[in-house]
Amino acid sequence: MHVGNLPAPRSKVSNLVTSEGTCRPVTNFVFIKVHKTASGSTFMLLARFGRNHDMTICYPARRSKAKHNQLSYPSGRLTKKDCRPVLGRNYTLIIHHSIMNKPAMDQVMEPGTKYIGIVREPLNHFRSIFFWHQVGLRRKKNPLGAFLSTPNKDKDRQLGKNHPYSKHRNFQSYTLGFPGKLMTSKNTTQIYETIRTVASWYSMVIVTEYWEESLVLLKRKFCWTMYDILHTTRRLHALKKRKEHAPLTDKQKSNHKRISKIDYMMYDYFNNTFWQRVTEEGPEFWEEVTYYKTLNREVNQHCNSGGGKRVFPAGKWSQEFVIDSTFCNEWKWAEGRWAAACWDVVYRRNKLSATQKSRP
Repeated sequence: MHVGNLPAPRSKVSNLVTSEGTCRPVTNFVFIKVHKTASGSTFMLLARFGRNHDMTICYPARRSKAKHNQLSYPSGRLTKKDCRPVLGRNYTLIIHHSIMNKPAMDQVMEPGTKYIGIVREPLNHFRSIFFWHQVGLRRKKNPLGAFLSTPNKDKDRQLGKNHPYSKHRNFQSYTLGFPGKLMTSKNTTQIYETIRTVASWYSMVIVTEYWEESLVLLKRKFCWTMYDILHTTRRLHALKKRKEHAPLTDKQKSNHKRISKIDYMMYDYFNNTFWQRVTEEGPEFWEEVTYYKTLNREVNQHCNSGGGKRVFPAGKWSQEFVIDSTFCNEWKWAEGRWAAACWDVVYRRNKLSATQKSRP
């Protein structure tokens, strides 16, 4: 849907001066949006960045079978026909739900595309996705525990009987690009080699449990500004009922590790890699993280208290920026409206291009 009254892009790409010299911000990337990993909050942050930097979004085409918030999910197949058409260029932004398919995405995107992934501790992820997509055991005091303790028809259906992946089994690994045909492999060496291959496709993998730390690392690696990674502290989805937080026994936890073996192995790999990269950044990384959390909290407080114009001065970790009522109103937008805002940038450009071509 074209949203005609959305504001035009509010900033342009420019080189930044950092402690390591001058760099150019990355404005050509794919985000592999994994369900229930804080991917909604990440989506909105990246959509705001894309809109502000005039990026060309691969927006799901009306004729595609995908839902409004899905692109190549769940098949992984993707061509330019799956995106709304743009004039005279390839795409520079994918943020809708997609299965990682690097060869196909490289054909759709501009050369030099960077890939961003996201992972969550598998048991926390499973708990969240279970209560989002649960169909049975609702009357149990501990539905998740009951699901992991005894075989039943609901469990077979939700796990995808005789299938190595489903929403409840190795779902993160499949979404991030681990081939389904290798998920049943008993060759540990082969599995680890495949995980390393998948990992090599990504310039950055966000770890949900360390989401804000991941955003600071993303900022550093992609030469972004502190303004670019500001985010609303409003929780999009949260488990609220007591039974949704019921503890699990060691046996139930062990059963889940057996069910989603590849998810655990992949999470461990990405988590370890994340901390290695943080260590390489040096102790000042944590100074910047502290600054970021404080600054972001102040921005949220400002917007929640009325949201007039306020100048945030430059500091060691941030350029000067201005927050106004428009910014604070956008703070309340949902995913769909942010996606429409990104498409509106492309729509305006298409319209201008068509007008220019029609002139004698």
